[in-house]
Amino acid sequence: MVCTLGPDLYRERVGMRVIRLYFGLIFWVLGTLALAGCGGGGGGSSAVPGATTTIQGSVPGTVVVAVDNNTNLEEGRVTATGTPKTFSMVLPTGKIYRFYVMENEGTGNSRVYPMFMGTNNVFELDNTANGQTIALGVINPDMVTGKAIPANNPALMIGRGVDPTIPSSMAGTAFSMDNVKGTTWGYNTMMTSGTMGWEHGILSFDGNGLGNMIGIVRNGTLLPDRGPVPFTMSLSGMLLNPRDITFQCVVSRDLSVMVATFTDTAGGPAMMIGQKRGGTFLTDGSDMTGIWRFQRLTAGNDILSSGWAYGTMTFVSGAASITSITTNNGPGTLGNFTFSMDTNGIMTRPPLVDPSFYGVMSLDKSMIVATDTSGGRPDLWVMMRTTQGTVYSGTDMTGGWVMHSVSSGNPGSRDWTFGHSFVDSGGTNTFSQMVGSAGAIAPIPAPNTMAMNIATGVMTIPGPGVGTGGGMMGGGMTTATFHGIMNEAKNMMVSTYTTDGGGGYPFSMQLK
Repeated sequence: MVCTLGPDLYRERVGMRVIRLYFGLIFWVLGTLALAGCGGGGGGSSAVPGATTTIQGSVPGTVVVAVDNNTNLEEGRVTATGTPKTFSMVLPTGKIYRFYVMENEGTGNSRVYPMFMGTNNVFELDNTANGQTIALGVINPDMVTGKAIPANNPALMIGRGVDPTIPSSMAGTAFSMDNVKGTTWGYNTMMTSGTMGWEHGILSFDGNGLGNMIGIVRNGTLLPDRGPVPFTMSLSGMLLNPRDITFQCVVSRDLSVMVATFTDTAGGPAMMIGQKRGGTFLTDGSDMTGIWRFQRLTAGNDILSSGWAYGTMTFVSGAASITSITTNNGPGTLGNFTFSMDTNGIMTRPPLVDPSFYGVMSLDKSMIVATDTSGGRPDLWVMMRTTQGTVYSGTDMTGGWVMHSVSSGNPGSRDWTFGHSFVDSGGTNTFSQMVGSAGAIAPIPAPNTMAMNIATGVMTIPGPGVGTGGGMMGGGMTTATFHGIMNEAKNMMVSTYTTDGGGGYPFSMQLK
């Protein structure tokens, strides 16, 4: 049966369809305008073709990178230039970005610091930023967190949370716990206050990244194992211990060395130097043969019982002679020593002569770190091999460094310190983001200019020997006392000096 509509009913139904279509069109237009006004679904702005903003600031490092958070691809990469180093990049608005500061870019020692403002590392550049300049100010690496923190918090950069994703272009420069999983490290520690002394042992990381310490010997006494410790690693290579907020550690780019400062359980400042273990060493002592330059720190209760020394030691197999030595009190005593080495690269002295000596040789056999007790006081030694023909240059110092320092001497001068430094092409060393055991240290007003001996890698600060307000400990130094050595890989500097009036002897290690 066919059913037909009457004329009146037909007109009524057609009219209703027109009304529905009319109101649907109005709602669609209003909804589109609303989305455009609030930035679209999910909080993102709809892009305006050609709309851009300029991001500016200054960094102690070399490169600033902007990454599109949606595609995980680089949107911009610029090199900072000038003094201070400044950068400027133009980015499309209506997008969401992450920013990174990179140091020592283009070398084998690069580090990457993700930029954070508050709890955010993801930022939206709304279309209201079109045609404007966003000034971030100075962006400094923060050694406590391993992040880069800008001085300014621009309103035009809207925080959109955290994204830990790393762009593929930076995969080779970003650290993670995967870098140390399944590795074993031999460590030497010096404590300069509290229960003064030394400690050595083995630190290993399992497949889950948990750290365990075994074979712990402290001032000659075997201690129980420690762990597991749930360490974390920042993108910039800062190894952190969530159970100890004083523990700050940096890992070298080649993953061979780690240096840490912390407050020991006895309440005093401490420095730990760890070296990755593996490989095989010759027990006839031939791996030790050569000329070594050393820095030594002696811990004591006051400025008379503590101090520093540096000099040269020549090894022929296991027989060693100190051929030159300078101490904080003047020329030191020359002497001859006998050492043994096992297949793991552990150095000892004859038990009846010095049972306290414990040295660890690096995998590449270019560095020895050791602790011992001499005259009733603990020593920390760092020795760098000096191969004939190795040529150094002042430019080897250039770049960003992470510094750790521990000080011995009078009670008010014993401290640990860590921070960031940048050495320019002229050898001027500027420190920032310095933190000590008592808290943040004010910026050092007078940077120091170092000179390099191209034949030996020895660093000094030329001058009349007066006190200066600039120093690695956040205090002053007597410039004539500063003495540093660089390793042959040119990614490590070790130094000592005397503070000008504070009664302390800082011992510093800097890693690129």
